[in-house]
Amino acid sequence: MADDEVRRGQADGVLGTLAARIPRPRLKAPGDSAADAGPGDGAAPRESGPAPAPSSRRTGTFLTYAQSRLDPFSDRPLCAVDSLVFSWLSYFRLSGDLRAARGWEGAAMHELLRAEDFGPMFGTSWDPDGSRELLFAVCASPRFRAARVAGLAFKTDRATSEQFAAMTFLLPGGGAYVAFRGTDSTLVGWREDFNMASQLPVPSQAEARAYLDRAARAVPGPLYVGGHSKGGNLAVYAAALCEPEVQGRIVRVFSHDGPGFDRSFLACEGYGRIRDRVDKTVPKSSIIGLIMDEEHEFTVVESGGVSVMQHNPFLWEVEGCAFVRASGLSASSRYFGSTLAAWMDRFTPEERGQFVDTLFDVLGVTGASRFADIRGDWRASLPAMRAAVDELPDEQRAVVGDVLRALARVATIDRVLK
Repeated sequence: MADDEVRRGQADGVLGTLAARIPRPRLKAPGDSAADAGPGDGAAPRESGPAPAPSSRRTGTFLTYAQSRLDPFSDRPLCAVDSLVFSWLSYFRLSGDLRAARGWEGAAMHELLRAEDFGPMFGTSWDPDGSRELLFAVCASPRFRAARVAGLAFKTDRATSEQFAAMTFLLPGGGAYVAFRGTDSTLVGWREDFNMASQLPVPSQAEARAYLDRAARAVPGPLYVGGHSKGGNLAVYAAALCEPEVQGRIVRVFSHDGPGFDRSFLACEGYGRIRDRVDKTVPKSSIIGLIMDEEHEFTVVESGGVSVMQHNPFLWEVEGCAFVRASGLSASSRYFGSTLAAWMDRFTPEERGQFVDTLFDVLGVTGASRFADIRGDWRASLPAMRAAVDELPDEQRAVVGDVLRALARVATIDRVLK
């Protein structure tokens, strides 16, 4: 963007500059054509040809890994694929009857096998069927079945835009894996993700740091820390800023397609001490994992699916005991990463915060607490959002509409309406 455009954008505000670069969208109801606006100024390059098919190699997933790799941790140390298994288990909504899972003695893995709880347990998962199969696999496997679920903690606070959950898996033979849950489908959870572009720390990051210190006091031995999506970001933040004696016990920190951090965080002393122990994996068409990650210090994993759906780790390819490495990021992923990095550089945290406030004001007119509620009652919610968008100034209207369209594709994963 030319210097005069930048100056004009600063005068008109962040939304005005962004609007000039993004084609105006049309909000769509479920069932409408999902075709994007045609290419034009600022449009992302389209990848030609049909949607890519999964690799033809005989590979599996982290689910088939859990089903087939039966050697115990005493024979083979915890690896990145094990980390993804535990990270995904942290998404499960555990019944209030499992009181032992809240304490540090923990509950046996098989105690989660309660058929009457399966609906709410897996309802907010990207893949409820795969999640159920994963639970059966870990409860049957000699590698995972002796682990215990402990330290369950969760908090959702609309007033502070906080969505946090964590659990600790006590490993057979000693030590623990501390797992932070990624974003759920609540508006509160997604707003906190957006707030990461303008705030450090957001409430769940501060909560994660306190949780890791608390878990370390309760559990002796080596520590592994990780999570998927926002959970990966929380894991890195907590490991970088936890008490020094806790940091010394950390063997590895895993971020599975988690957002990154701004330059000030990457330059801090705590992150410098833990940096060499951070293991980040992203699918080849990553979007979430490229947010605030200009360093590109990650392993790119082969994945089926298209675009943002590759965030679903059930599509990531595993061969033997490791992820299958891709040759690099896709063209669309590289475009997104460079565009987002440029946006972060051009606008102040206050300007980014202004955009987030405007976006969630529009979502808030529906009265919904979850994206699934908006989709489930779209005949009422969509006209309400359209009316709110129409009330915005021109420069805000285009950008907010574009983001709403993208969120409609990404975030309506909740199968349980509450």
